[in-house]
Amino acid sequence: MSTNIDPYTLKVSDELLADLKSRLEHTRYPQELNLPAGQEWSYGTPISAVKDTVEYWKTTFDWRKCEADLNTKLPQFTTGIDTGIAAHGSLKLFIHGWPGNFAERLKMVDELAEPADLKHPAFHVVSPSIPGYGFSDPPTAPGFGIRRAADVFDKLMKRLGYSHYITQGGDWGALIARGLALWHQESCRAILVNMFVLHPSLLLWNPRLLLKTILGFLGAPGGYPAIQINNLKGVFEFQKTGAAYQKIQSQKPQSLGFAMTDSPAGLLAWVREKYHAWAEEGYQWTNDDLCMFTMLYWIPGPTPSFRFYKENFEDGGEDWMAILKGWSPTPLDPFHYEIVQTSSCVPGFGLVNSWGTMVQPLRYVKRHSHGGHFAAWEV
Repeated sequence: MSTNIDPYTLKVSDELLADLKSRLEHTRYPQELNLPAGQEWSYGTPISAVKDTVEYWKTTFDWRKCEADLNTKLPQFTTGIDTGIAAHGSLKLFIHGWPGNFAERLKMVDELAEPADLKHPAFHVVSPSIPGYGFSDPPTAPGFGIRRAADVFDKLMKRLGYSHYITQGGDWGALIARGLALWHQESCRAILVNMFVLHPSLLLWNPRLLLKTILGFLGAPGGYPAIQINNLKGVFEFQKTGAAYQKIQSQKPQSLGFAMTDSPAGLLAWVREKYHAWAEEGYQWTNDDLCMFTMLYWIPGPTPSFRFYKENFEDGGEDWMAILKGWSPTPLDPFHYEIVQTSSCVPGFGLVNSWGTMVQPLRYVKRHSHGGHFAAWEV
């Protein structure tokens, strides 16, 4: 395992691309119900949301152009970092969540590194993929969850020469960022997240907030306002109708992997549902967006990304609970949370602001009028 920081160029083989085209040409579509208008997505991804993209994917989408853009706009590097459970090989410097990817930062990296307005700060941007996502080699043994990922990223930043850094994340990145704030406080000086989850039992620690929540649900004076209560109600609706992917990926990810590794159209349909449900209502994904994002799972194979759910939900409960319940004080007063709460955000992740103070110092909240779960790409 090399500990050098070596340049890495993304170049997919012609054989893999030819195989992909062949699979797309032989796509079999499932039978479908005749559903009334407005309910087309109620059983999952409809054929109409996939068929056009599959046709575009096999006839028009230019992966080589996409590949060149990624290599040019997001220069990539590789280094080997011990995960603590098994030597998994190289770690490439990208970023993502699920079903996102490092390429989501393409639209914002230039402004972060070289802002047009000189009054704004410039940043050194480091975008690591979780091992097993994108082109970061997957762990080869069980046990790689949020805590291991936080440890790897802290080692990475130190190897790059950053003894102190700040972290931003969404989806899994938000939870890993909180892990860095909890377990690596000496180096991670601030975090900014656009997804925030808490354990419901925390309310038992604060009777005042518990009472305010109950009064809000009852619509009584002294309770939380309706907009925040509706966000909380979204938690239950999400668990009831939107969390099927969590169940299978956290329980039997390997079984799902056979289908998703063999069928590019099936993989597209699996992630397409989330791009539809979690983006701002009415957001128009282009076929190029969908093809590129799906390719970043198809090329390396998506199964390790599914397994990350099992390592955390099913088998990594102790670390998961530590993040959801753990207090992480900081001496620099810098923890920042960007909580995007619109009707189109992932239901359940727009929680009452004051709840955040139960686990970490909440220094900043901004509600955006636009954007959803994939805000870095959407807005």
